[in-house]
Amino acid sequence: MTSRKKPTAGRSGETVSKIVEIIKEQILDGRFAPGQRLISTDLVLALGVSRGPLREAFRQLDAERLIDVEPNRGAIVRRLDAVEVKDLYEIRIALEGYAARLAAEKINVGNNRAYLEQVLEMGRRHRTNPIFASFITDNRAFHQAIVQIGGNAELGKLIDKYQQPVFMIQLRQVIGTDQVIAHALDEHEKIAEGIFSGSPERAYLAMQTHLLHSSELILSSPALSKKQALVQI
Repeated sequence: MTSRKKPTAGRSGETVSKIVEIIKEQILDGRFAPGQRLISTDLVLALGVSRGPLREAFRQLDAERLIDVEPNRGAIVRRLDAVEVKDLYEIRIALEGYAARLAAEKINVGNNRAYLEQVLEMGRRHRTNPIFASFITDNRAFHQAIVQIGGNAELGKLIDKYQQPVFMIQLRQVIGTDQVIAHALDEHEKIAEGIFSGSPERAYLAMQTHLLHSSELILSSPALSKKQALVQI
């Protein structure tokens, strides 16, 4: 296993949150695949951390539903089955659809319109230069901007919980990275159009379509169509 960067936890007081950030990044960029076991010995050496902080990092990643910590098996990158994907996307549609409604209602308050346009423009750079890791950041910024415009902080916390990057990992496996980005950008434009129009219903339907499309791509993958994919491995 190779690592993108090597913090020096023992030498410079690397924090647990930093370890979480690095492992999460490596899950996002595909270095750790769904179902892969995370070898503590390898990570201790690669990250330059001790086992105590690493165990705490595993607990946090487990709480964020990115990995499963199992007795006698250790930490394993989560691999969602078809039922979980369907259930979680239904929750996301309810939450993020409502967030889009709120954003449409408040789009003309303060600088909300200019703010959403700015975030939308950030994502457009990926049409000519698609970089998956950067797109993940911009994609999250777009969805979070919608929540922020709506003004409901507690709703934002719930959405963040069900918007974990594991969905993007599985979507990346279904179709190519460039296709993921292109489809998402097109759908972001439609969501933004609905919000800019001030129509809560139009904004909701665009968000619903976006999330349904994402879930359908995942559920149509060969891996999830097989019976054995319906269990955690």
